[in-house]
Amino acid sequence: MGTLITTVLGALGLGALVTFLLVVAVSRRGKSSFRLAALAGLAVALFVLAGAAVMDSFTQVEAGSVAVVKQFGRAVGVFNPGLNWKVPFIQQTVLYRTQEILYETSEDPSTSQADYRDIEVDTATADGQQIRARFTVRFRIDANKVTDIVNNLGTEAEVVEKVVKANSRVHVRNILKQHIASDLYSGNVEKAQQDISARLETEFAKEGIQLVFFGLRSIHFEEDYRKAVEQKQIEKENIATKENLAKQAEFEKQRTITQAQAEAERQKLERIGVAEGEAESIRVKAIADAEAIRIKAQAQAEANKLISQSLDQNVISWQAIQSWSGNYPTVMGSSSYILPGDLFTPTQPAPALTPAP
Repeated sequence: MGTLITTVLGALGLGALVTFLLVVAVSRRGKSSFRLAALAGLAVALFVLAGAAVMDSFTQVEAGSVAVVKQFGRAVGVFNPGLNWKVPFIQQTVLYRTQEILYETSEDPSTSQADYRDIEVDTATADGQQIRARFTVRFRIDANKVTDIVNNLGTEAEVVEKVVKANSRVHVRNILKQHIASDLYSGNVEKAQQDISARLETEFAKEGIQLVFFGLRSIHFEEDYRKAVEQKQIEKENIATKENLAKQAEFEKQRTITQAQAEAERQKLERIGVAEGEAESIRVKAIADAEAIRIKAQAQAEANKLISQSLDQNVISWQAIQSWSGNYPTVMGSSSYILPGDLFTPTQPAPALTPAP
């Protein structure tokens, strides 16, 4: 309605200006025709009003946005992306982005590239350590609930101020107070982040806002606390280093013992191997010697057998004669000599002696 009044007043003003200029121009020529000048001014005013009405009879909504149509202050519809026609001067639109919108807190908001920027949040941990939290909220406005949003909250900027900013800063401050400093300092912030995200998701949904992502980018502690933690960490690392050195010494000790045991076992095995080898050599030699004796005895027995088979009484007697020295053995008895008559018993008659001529 305000646009209509402004347009009408502008058109009438322009028409009055034209009328005044025409009256002045005609008067200089010595003529007076106020009626004609008024009609010309009215025509100009109507032309301007008609042109403004045409220009205000449509609106273009970009992709990733919707527009709520308001008529006399009441929401009567929603325009989707594209060219949309409306009643000129009577209907106005309130534009909302349905793309992701970024709200971010930082130490220096001017360096942020977010759609809405803010300063970091000051709070304290469960054990009283002062901290500063920097976080990011990504959200989008539900296109199906923009009518409720325009009635309950207002424009997009008012939605961010009343819901996104207010709720996120309050819950970050309160939920971080439930966690001790050591958990947050060590980077174990997943639990706190999940708690804040769950709380915001529920509250945003009630207002027609979809939470896409919440993240704690960083948590900054006071300098004194950081120094104390670093000193404690250094001491802990020193203890760990000493423990590692002790373990290395113990390992080296065990390694030396193991090597000594292995060397002793090797020498033992070598001695056993040498002894077993010598015993085996002796055993083999004994077997060989026994086998040689057996073979020799067997050969001697075979020879004796052959000799025994080749002997008869004549051969024995002949060998006895051959080995006799011609001396009779002396024995005790009634006679001075005993002749081995059997040795000289002729087996055949002795040939007759032929006297020499």
